[in-house]
Amino acid sequence: MDIKIVKAEQLPEQIETLAKLARKEGYDLIDKLIEEYHTGKNCFSHENEYLALAYDGDKLVACGGLNQQWGDHVVEARIGRVRRCYVHPKYRQHGVGKQLLAFLEQLARPHYSALCLHTDTKLAASFYQKQNYVFVENHPNYNYFKYLIS
Repeated sequence: MDIKIVKAEQLPEQIETLAKLARKEGYDLIDKLIEEYHTGKNCFSHENEYLALAYDGDKLVACGGLNQQWGDHVVEARIGRVRRCYVHPKYRQHGVGKQLLAFLEQLARPHYSALCLHTDTKLAASFYQKQNYVFVENHPNYNYFKYLIS
């Protein structure tokens, strides 16, 4: 499996395929990604924000984004937020999610001292814990956090 990860300049048409797969699993995160992208609410276009896409050949197999973390209407000091990460079910347990997250972390390091995210699935929580994200209780905006070391 030769996975190539790239920074997206725009949403590819194949994002609809990932959206259908996610929907089948009961997840709406890719639908939200598409809606927010098209309405301009979140295009991963602010400074130091990125949308990454993972391809197996020319087949889109995963996506994930990095935003500035907002808290109380101000950007929290040098904290980035991992968002809308999804891996095609057939590509899970093959290192694709790990590669995608490592790519986002590499992009984040020059700009952020830490990353946060929110997940409410056990599968994703387990994955993030294996990537050294720590569970955070009672934070209003996220439930996993990781300090980045340059």
